[in-house]
Amino acid sequence: MKYVILRCEDGAPAGGRTAGLLEGAKTSHLQQLAQAGAAGLIRPQARAGRGDALDRFHLHRTLFGLERSDAGAAAGRCYADAAGVTLEPGETAWGCELVTQRDGRIVDPTAGNIPTKESGPLLQALDDELSSETRRWEPGAGPHHVFVTRDPALAAGAKGAVASPELLVGRAWRRQLPSGEAGETLRALIERSSAVLDAHPVNRVRVDLGENPANMVWLWGAGAAEPLRPFAERTGLSGSVISNSFLLRGFARSLGLGWREGPASFEEPPLQRLWESLGPALEQQDWLYVHVKVTSGDPVQRLCAMERLDQLLLKPLTERLPRLGPWRLLAAVDDRTLRAVPFIAIGTGLPRQPAASLAADAFAQSPLAFPDGDGAFAWFTQGPTR
Repeated sequence: MKYVILRCEDGAPAGGRTAGLLEGAKTSHLQQLAQAGAAGLIRPQARAGRGDALDRFHLHRTLFGLERSDAGAAAGRCYADAAGVTLEPGETAWGCELVTQRDGRIVDPTAGNIPTKESGPLLQALDDELSSETRRWEPGAGPHHVFVTRDPALAAGAKGAVASPELLVGRAWRRQLPSGEAGETLRALIERSSAVLDAHPVNRVRVDLGENPANMVWLWGAGAAEPLRPFAERTGLSGSVISNSFLLRGFARSLGLGWREGPASFEEPPLQRLWESLGPALEQQDWLYVHVKVTSGDPVQRLCAMERLDQLLLKPLTERLPRLGPWRLLAAVDDRTLRAVPFIAIGTGLPRQPAASLAADAFAQSPLAFPDGDGAFAWFTQGPTR
């Protein structure tokens, strides 16, 4: 059996009044799949202080067949693997995000998607000023980096308690920290980081240019050195990940999966190159996770991105897969109007539960729903046969 997950993430700036990715787009091939396959919804679970914002880290994790309880599946551990950071026994890795804060609130979880050439010097300054025998700052890519500590009390006190900054936009950051000694330690580290970053020349230039400064770090997703059980061992499937995501690079390395970069844009040449690279991978491996991210908030650019994806990737994919024997395809696309992830699954042995259209309401009415994505991987790979 061949399995392909096509995950289309809405990465438009937070707070913008953007429509869902499918709204108004002429995606005829996705529409055909919605009529012939099973339409469903991955619903986020509400959590105290976070509303019903999409926890994309957990959604990725569940689509890899991982559970919250899996040791080594924390974001920090994935970030360390993505950055090539080796953790020694007793060390804990944290996701270290460069964010923009204003008046004590997180207003931009990626500091305007700050590029690596600017974030690198900022991380170096943090390491120069704030590292110690038990703490160090490791560079990653863009706004995503790694904080490593040898402090069991801090790791234990904050385990699972600190959310990704994308879930906390507009919220007072100090109120999002755990109580007790761990929370106080994190607060002090974050405040000290702000003092270093505020004074850095990179941020002064960004402010002069009208760009969001990376004026604070956010530490989250503490993960221990314990490795994850390889994907092939867990599932019996060989596989690869195709994405530009720093986090997903970490997932691939943590799980022993292949990795290759995704398209640099949604223009025709990069998407054609992506499809050409998928051909050999489909023949050689059992499971592919293809992740693309639409970052523009411009309505026209968003429509063009989805229409090109439908024509240049989804169409040839659905034509090629049946020629390779038994197959299953799951296409999952963010929808901000639902604050959920509609999906369409089709292929050998899957039931037909069509959606009347690609409108948000059609998916919202589907009885096929997975709270937080839990169970979606098992249903897709081992679900009902007909």
